[in-house]
Amino acid sequence: MALPAIWATPKRVTLSFDRTAVAIIGGGPAGLAPLLAAHRRGRLADLLKEGITVVEQSGAVGEGSIGRWCINSDSTGFTFADCLAGPPESELAALRNHPLTKEFLEAGDGTVPLRSAGELLALIGQAMNGLIAATPNGRVLKRSRAISTRRTATGWLTLIRDVKTGRERTIDSRNVVLATGASQPAERLRGEVVAGVNLAERCGERLLQSGDVLSTSGFAAIAARLAALGRPPRVAIIGGSTSAAAVAHALLHRLPGVTFGPGGVTILHRRELRIFYPSVDAALADGYTEFGPDDICPISGRVYRLGGFRLDSRELIMRARGIGGRSPEPRLQLHRLGLDDAASLTLLDNADLVIAALGYRPRALPVFDEAGRPVPLLAGTSPQARLVDDRCRVLGASGNPLPHLFAIGLAAGFVPHGRLGGEPSFRGQANGLWLWQSDVGGLIVDAILSPSFGKDYSLELSALARVEQINATHELAV
Repeated sequence: MALPAIWATPKRVTLSFDRTAVAIIGGGPAGLAPLLAAHRRGRLADLLKEGITVVEQSGAVGEGSIGRWCINSDSTGFTFADCLAGPPESELAALRNHPLTKEFLEAGDGTVPLRSAGELLALIGQAMNGLIAATPNGRVLKRSRAISTRRTATGWLTLIRDVKTGRERTIDSRNVVLATGASQPAERLRGEVVAGVNLAERCGERLLQSGDVLSTSGFAAIAARLAALGRPPRVAIIGGSTSAAAVAHALLHRLPGVTFGPGGVTILHRRELRIFYPSVDAALADGYTEFGPDDICPISGRVYRLGGFRLDSRELIMRARGIGGRSPEPRLQLHRLGLDDAASLTLLDNADLVIAALGYRPRALPVFDEAGRPVPLLAGTSPQARLVDDRCRVLGASGNPLPHLFAIGLAAGFVPHGRLGGEPSFRGQANGLWLWQSDVGGLIVDAILSPSFGKDYSLELSALARVEQINATHELAV
């Protein structure tokens, strides 16, 4: 890892120093989440008083990249609107009556387009931007990119660079929260083995990653590519996650110019495809019995609360499996990897397009110790290693947390536990906007503002909706 200029040659760089209590690196949905968690607990004013600096590469806070996806959310309309829950006369109370918020409430427990979700988050981000900028110790540094962060005796020095002018400055903060997003590294894909063969070598230019397909521009390119075949295409999707099902749903329902024949889309998956149910009784009423005691959330009683498919993806997989008497989806077939490698390879070789939906890895930042030496992170030790522990603290390669360095968001690796609920059998990552904006973001807020300040308003819904409605429809995915 190359040493940043500020640490190697400080005299060659023009710097200004900002001091703050908390530096949030990334102003997208994950970066907003701790602030919204503080808001719902009635603690946003306390957090703002401490001093917040938000660093965001784009020209606006809130939306991030969520509005660029061409699919629907796996969270409900209620779930998105619930981020405005908080004290009745809170800083964001006026947004509860905004027409866009009302649209999400009207969607209820149905799905919403991620494009619309991006609009709502942009609206909230604009309001939060104003709140932060209006405080004596608050700053929002847009069109700025974080380069690295270095440990000090009192916290962290984070080097940032203006993306237009190249001017550099450092933020001297007690705490750093990384909300730097995630990616699908090409190098990881190059090493992926499926059915005993290297996936990239076997599929060549036919191989794409799900993130490239699900963006608005990427999906348009795929539509043109498949339509140009002049015949029913064949697409193989590798993966058993929500992303895999979302790709399949988009292909089958958002390509009016493309006609898939029977089995035209195949999901090749390694693990069982689990179905979310709000209760054991609801699952049994559908004849669904593929679960045991460890698959039930002890807090909510939901079946596969974390690991099950929801909304559009859920309905598609249930149709493919014929669960609950649903009519079949003949255009989709499910294929379990590891049982017949020859059959798996035939599906791959015959596909016009192979889409890898194998998850994301956190971006993080280069981290240095007080002497300017690189600090390896646990997330860099293997493709499955976590970035954070169960308190959202960034982990060094040894597995020990780094003090006052937190991370939140897609692929950070946080797994709910204890009072946060979730089925004990769950393995993987819980990537959910509502979770980030409530309990997970709350963990970071508690660590920064300890001891607790005043009343916890995390379930105060005011004008939004009844408590029981929201609690019945909380989702853990976006």
